[in-house]
Amino acid sequence: MSEFLQKYLLAREEKNSILCIGLDPALPELRKENTMPNNDIMGFCTDIIEKTSSHASAFKLNSQYILFNLDMGQLQELNQKIHTSGSISILDHKLSDIGSSNLAAIHSADKAGFDAITFSPFAGNIKEAIGQCHSNGVGIFVLTLMSNPEAEIQKEFSISGIPQYQWIATEAKDADGLVVGLTENATETEIQRIREITGKETILLYPGVGVQGGTANKIPEGNSLVSIGRRIIYSRNPAQKAREFQQSLRF
Repeated sequence: MSEFLQKYLLAREEKNSILCIGLDPALPELRKENTMPNNDIMGFCTDIIEKTSSHASAFKLNSQYILFNLDMGQLQELNQKIHTSGSISILDHKLSDIGSSNLAAIHSADKAGFDAITFSPFAGNIKEAIGQCHSNGVGIFVLTLMSNPEAEIQKEFSISGIPQYQWIATEAKDADGLVVGLTENATETEIQRIREITGKETILLYPGVGVQGGTANKIPEGNSLVSIGRRIIYSRNPAQKAREFQQSLRF
């Protein structure tokens, strides 16, 4: 059992939750529903963590929103808050480069205090990235079947006669987790096929519930995290909304 899987199981049991809150703190000019005062991304993230951490076993911080706006000290502070609350932290970075560049990012993610990082298999070096993450004590989630409509190509394309998403799942069997969208893009049969390939121990991280219209009724048995962002972080009462999702997600 990997170090990250142990952290996940501990957080899941202590919180009685498979809720992963997605922190996508968009500036006001980027999202109309934004409620962030004074463009204070650090303050916004801290406030959400404090209000919702009792209901979430994990937080997923989107690097597209935070890495150009927060420094290393602030990232470390956020991760400290997440860990103190008993939750785990995932850097949603969609890492995709050659080995040496990937290693540099993995090293920085570890230094910032993240427990895991997301990885895009576009460059193909899946097994190398898994090894690099585990050598540095960092968990890894491999993008397998995403939640955006354009991700249909992950089913339409094939590698050696195998649908691309199934090929990725097979190559990533030693990863801590896979990212699998819960929208109409993925059918229950396709999600079940991914679970059959990986086994029940691998964590399936499911985005797409909430604003994207996905539902959690497709989730097969096994280790899971359901990622919900905007529906919680931009609600009038984030704590109440997080509680509602926690109670609705069964495992």
